[in-house]
Amino acid sequence: MKKSMKCILLSGILAVSMLSAAGCGSGKAEETSGAAPAGQAASAAADSIGFPKDETITLVVPGKAGGGSDLGIRYYSEGLNRLYGLKTTVTNYDSNTVGHQTVAASKPDGTTLTIATSALNIQYITGNAQVNPIDDFTLIACLQDNGFSTLAVPADAPYDDFAGFVEYAKAHPGELNAGMPAAGANTFLFGMLTSTTGIELNSVECASESDRLTNLAGGFIDIGVVGVGNALEYEKAGKLKVIGTVSSDGTVIGQYPEELPENYKTLQEQGFDDCVLSVYHYLLGPAGMDETMVSQINAAMQAVVEDETVNAGIASIGNIPGWHDLAESREIRDGEYAQFVEIAKELDMFVQE
Repeated sequence: MKKSMKCILLSGILAVSMLSAAGCGSGKAEETSGAAPAGQAASAAADSIGFPKDETITLVVPGKAGGGSDLGIRYYSEGLNRLYGLKTTVTNYDSNTVGHQTVAASKPDGTTLTIATSALNIQYITGNAQVNPIDDFTLIACLQDNGFSTLAVPADAPYDDFAGFVEYAKAHPGELNAGMPAAGANTFLFGMLTSTTGIELNSVECASESDRLTNLAGGFIDIGVVGVGNALEYEKAGKLKVIGTVSSDGTVIGQYPEELPENYKTLQEQGFDDCVLSVYHYLLGPAGMDETMVSQINAAMQAVVEDETVNAGIASIGNIPGWHDLAESREIRDGEYAQFVEIAKELDMFVQE
């Protein structure tokens, strides 16, 4: 697959989308929240949950306010406030690299934590960041599954499902343009698809979802990854059609909080068993955190994740709520990391492991 995705430049087609949110600036933005402990019960619970109960806990968002990672962390922050009476500050960094570096350089005392996704792994593996996802952090818990990545094609495409797309791509090698960032989770998703199916695609830089939606509707790209919500809206308007979704191994479209049409089934459900990509969210702290503290925080997060309000909030952003103990968390993290290393090597993007 090292030659299965050729990079070409799509010029003259621009779509600009800006996501604005309160507290989002050019550097970092902080928002402090806290709930008074609900009597002695919350105070007693805080004694055994590992989190520092007498200090403000900074939850670092490696990205701007308003994105999926930001919303997820805020749901967890609210749950920690309400269930355990903790005081938290949510701090956003425009650069996810700076956000990651900030946590890695903090004291390992449980007062500075983050929830990171595949961006942390991809940036390190491809040499775009020097923060080591394994050595520079303490893994506390694997939390929600990132959910479903929708594969959308132009409305007039000569195929109606993923099998038809693969057949067409094999008959027309190197002719189909796939819109994706220069380097990112979607780049690796297409790397996985070309590797497992043996098709050849041209890589066209479409960094934002807005870019991809516009270029799909205009027929300037032949396939792109978009969110389920936008896919439903644009498909209803006749601007594109969906040929499937990609998620982690064993995940089915029935786990989405709303009922979706048959064409939204995962590629695995459509018979492409190896077309899976694991993207989880991980609660991390600086390297060197006390093992007992880590174990207690991990256990405490189970109640937060299972809280009805938090659970519904995580599901509302398209993620699949989840909590895993330390052993499961390490197994999932290591498996996801190994998959990204292999994809990076196939794409000739591998720099360090």
